[in-house]
Amino acid sequence: MMNTYRIPNLIFQFIFFCLLLPAQGQDLKEEQPNLNKGAVIVVAVEGKVAIVEPEGTNKEVKLGGVLAEGDALEVDSSSQATLLLSNGTILTVVENTKLTIGLFNQEPFDAGDKDVATLEQEPSPSQVEIDLDFGSLIVKTKKLSRNSSFDINSPVGTAGIRGTEFQLGVEPGKGMKLDVTESTVAFTPPGGSPTPVSQGQGLDVSSTGSLSSRPVNPAAAQTITTTNKSASQVSGKVKLASVSKAMTKSTAKSKERREASSQSRKSRNAEQESSQEQESEAGSESKPETKAPNNEKTQEPQIDEILESDPDAKQTRKTGKKSGASASQLVKFDFDEADLSKFYTFSESVQAAMVKESPSVVRRLLSMASFSPSLAEVFFGYSKQARVKVLVLEDSMFTSLLDSRMEEAIVLDILSARSVSGSGTEKIPDEITLSDMNNQVLALGDKLRESGNLEVYERVEEMNGGEWSKEWVSIAEVGNQISQDYNLVADWSRIQAMSAGEALDNPFYDDVSSLYNQLLLDSFDAGNDPLVFGGRSLSLGSQSYNFKELLGDKIGLLMGATESLSLDGVISFTAGESNGVRLIAASGGTIEVAKGTSVKSTLSDLVIAAREDVLLQDVNLETVREVALRSLRDLNLNQVTINAPDRVHLRASRNLDVDGLQLSQSLPSLIMDATTIRLSNVDFPSATAVQLNSLKGPINGRYPNFGTGVSLEQQLGRVNFIENVRSGGNLMNDRPTFDQFGGNISIGKLANP
Repeated sequence: MMNTYRIPNLIFQFIFFCLLLPAQGQDLKEEQPNLNKGAVIVVAVEGKVAIVEPEGTNKEVKLGGVLAEGDALEVDSSSQATLLLSNGTILTVVENTKLTIGLFNQEPFDAGDKDVATLEQEPSPSQVEIDLDFGSLIVKTKKLSRNSSFDINSPVGTAGIRGTEFQLGVEPGKGMKLDVTESTVAFTPPGGSPTPVSQGQGLDVSSTGSLSSRPVNPAAAQTITTTNKSASQVSGKVKLASVSKAMTKSTAKSKERREASSQSRKSRNAEQESSQEQESEAGSESKPETKAPNNEKTQEPQIDEILESDPDAKQTRKTGKKSGASASQLVKFDFDEADLSKFYTFSESVQAAMVKESPSVVRRLLSMASFSPSLAEVFFGYSKQARVKVLVLEDSMFTSLLDSRMEEAIVLDILSARSVSGSGTEKIPDEITLSDMNNQVLALGDKLRESGNLEVYERVEEMNGGEWSKEWVSIAEVGNQISQDYNLVADWSRIQAMSAGEALDNPFYDDVSSLYNQLLLDSFDAGNDPLVFGGRSLSLGSQSYNFKELLGDKIGLLMGATESLSLDGVISFTAGESNGVRLIAASGGTIEVAKGTSVKSTLSDLVIAAREDVLLQDVNLETVREVALRSLRDLNLNQVTINAPDRVHLRASRNLDVDGLQLSQSLPSLIMDATTIRLSNVDFPSATAVQLNSLKGPINGRYPNFGTGVSLEQQLGRVNFIENVRSGGNLMNDRPTFDQFGGNISIGKLANP
């Protein structure tokens, strides 16, 4: 059983909360700008599609229309809509679907003269929540910033996205189906723990919440790829300047709705106050004062009686305006007259939100004299996650924070689970005696502060619930190492090797770990126990890199970056006299190989892999045995030379496009695998056994498509000889020439699409 220790609050955290919070909050209150909103732009419509605004207005969708927070989209049968979010995400909403834009905050950005197609990642941090009532969405997102979030809520749980392609479908009464074709989606059932669903996997969730994992549906995978390709073409030419204008429009629209809602509340409160005064005057004249008999205990009134006698409730019935909560909803709180009177001072939206809280939370809120309607608006304007953190504070600090009108991002940043527990001034101990474990955690904090990775501490503390142990400290230390940027030419001495267990099981290395799991399935791996070193970004310039001291007796080396890997110049890899080592250069995000780069390895095998697209132009690769290139998206080779004595293996999950490829004439084996393969300016050595595998396989059991006249639709899922494809110098541009010269070429169907 793991020994755990609870860490006492740090002195600087006490000082921050007890002394600095009110002053900081005042500054924020004076300087905080209006919250900026993201925009949802309609870029394609087929059939009958409507927007339902929060006010109940039903509008027909038009191209270029902008949806804001609170708007619902309803897509009828035999209809479809394509939506472009201002963070670069594309949503294809299929028939018989209803969704609502629950939350969309996004920072402004410099649009320049770019268009959406040029975006590699979202243009600015964003927070998105979409409620999918029923139906199906096909999604393609840009890479999200570290501070961004993207959640799709459904009746059976929430899908959290970091940058991926997938399809999510909800059928009322039956549950949900999730198919992921790229990256990872974290599905969290209500009250449960997240379940990661990685590329090539599917998840079925029943209406009762039971989960069932499965391989991705091949038909769904093809639909996702085709749909997103079409959606990307439609949205790709939209200028970012137009997207920025749509955000301005959405922000203004949200502001108008807030002001209208505020004015409505003010009018309602004025009417209620006037009515209360009139009824109070009338009551004092017509009703004598009554007292409970001395020999009887006064009975607490029932909720319906309170509602009947309460002037606010009467005014609601007289004016016909609805309250934010019904009597049946209020019964569980056991309100007395004072509670109910205060409850009705809040706006309808706050009332509706409050009745969803637990009785203990509501009783605490109502018991605080300083918890005013304006502070209630701030409190319930926060997400559930932020509200839980704020509720941990003592009353005075609770109201002080709300009065500061802090942005939610700041609240989440400063209110860690441990920094707020016991943060009151009276709880500061006169002396603090630190255990060995406490000292380890304090040293860890110093290390993370120096490296600028304090968010690692926060994330680990959320995972361990404040229960620190040696294992959790180790996780945080490894997380710190792999959350830094390294230029291997300058930082070679900083590189620290890790075991596969330390790195691949670390939550901060998930993107690389899931990629490595795919390499294991592809047999591109370096074994079950490779040596690992990594970081957030790894940059390799012109130099000879000797891994002998790092490797020891290991026969596999994984060099993995969580976000970006870059190669530039004349690069060589060696391990002294050891030449039986497989080296994997991998990126959980993007990989950039500069034009003209040359990579030579005296190790056994060289594998270059990435989750994102891989583009090699005028690049030379050389090793002593095998070369493998792998992309979980598109692999594009332009004028590339590969020298490998044993085998070359090229694999892409979507498109493999080759325009100019030089191979050793003595190469025994060449394998290309992709959903769609397009070849130009390639001369296959006549002695090489060539295997070309695509999603749909060969035409008539043997042939590729020939020529530039084949449509893109016909190319999908096939092997395509676009232009100047030869074998042993002989041109193959039709079936007769393929029969004559392509005897060494086999076209097959992907075994695991």
